[in-house]
Amino acid sequence: MVVFTSVAVFLFSAIALVVASGFSLGAALLALGGMALLFRRPAGWWMAPRDWALAGVLAAYFLINVAANLFHGAPARDYDAPLRFLLAIPALLLLLAWPPRAAAFWSGLALGAIGAGLLGGWQLLMDGVLRPGGSTNPIQYGNISITLGILCLCGLSWAKQQTHARAWTGTLCIGAAAGVAGSLLTGSRGSWLALPVCLAIFACTQGSALGKRLAGAAALALCAISVVLWVLPQSGLKARIELAFSEADDYVVRGNADSSVGARLEMWRTGIAMLPGHWLAGWSKQGMIERKAELVRQGLAAPSIEEHTHLHNEYLDALVKHGLPGLLALLALYLTPLALFARRLRDGDGDGAARSYALAGTLLTVAYLTFGLTQAFLTHNNGVMIFGFMTVILWASLRTRERLTVA
Repeated sequence: MVVFTSVAVFLFSAIALVVASGFSLGAALLALGGMALLFRRPAGWWMAPRDWALAGVLAAYFLINVAANLFHGAPARDYDAPLRFLLAIPALLLLLAWPPRAAAFWSGLALGAIGAGLLGGWQLLMDGVLRPGGSTNPIQYGNISITLGILCLCGLSWAKQQTHARAWTGTLCIGAAAGVAGSLLTGSRGSWLALPVCLAIFACTQGSALGKRLAGAAALALCAISVVLWVLPQSGLKARIELAFSEADDYVVRGNADSSVGARLEMWRTGIAMLPGHWLAGWSKQGMIERKAELVRQGLAAPSIEEHTHLHNEYLDALVKHGLPGLLALLALYLTPLALFARRLRDGDGDGAARSYALAGTLLTVAYLTFGLTQAFLTHNNGVMIFGFMTVILWASLRTRERLTVA
């Protein structure tokens, strides 16, 4: 079974973006493989309270969203996203019972990030796509690509302890650079907000463990890539940032919502205006769409926001659709794993592998918290799958290192 979980974990990251819905294959294998625990369990297998806490928050998010959907009479398709978090629980149990090999996880992560960068570059330079997005939306592609790149950086502490340390370090650094470059090439500005935040946490937590030279070199390399893409006209990086400031100013001064940034600001304003009287139970997804359309017809909201099915802010979207319980469920989904990983990172010993997993889990959650400021990422299948299954993969890997250290 270790071979099975290792292959599934490798595929989950390795083909996440280079194959249409590639992340689904590894996730499906893990979820289905969890059924094996009904028939066979390894000797001494058990779950600690922290494991139950993670499984519990995944189940709670599912149940609260199901309750909200039942209350509002939502269609069956609205159960799809929360169901995927429930399916991450058997995957967690499987990975705790038969943890994957570390090399399978980190090599799959590096390969997935490198593939994301290469595919983004090919679509931009060879296919003439102005905003590369693989087989998905450029925003989602950019979020996932930069996530893979950031997580590659986290593996440097693990790589440092390996027999072929230089090869692993080089591979993960290339993966980090390619993943970040893949995001920058998409022009998805919301994903870029996560980079400085995650780099700051990386530098603060890993500077002494990795050595200032290695940590500094990794951060400097990512900054250098950003500078190169900034001055390269074909990348569109500089133009996208300048356009964001221009569109924001145009909305504030003239109320123009017929732009990417202007539409987001208008959606946030409209979402806040919809809260009075509905902050507890929310409007539901369909109710929010209908109310937004009504406000547009009344001239109280700009027509440019009518086509959107979410409010381009994870927290406001959850509050408007599912009320206060929905927002609390979302915050618990993010903050519980963050607390679990960050505690291990703070109390970490000299085990580089454990530190790598703890940092990766921390930065995964921080990245998603940042993405949520400008995008409701969990309304998309790939956003749900990457967060839900990557979280349980990292947690199970961390718990395995803890058990080995104690033994």
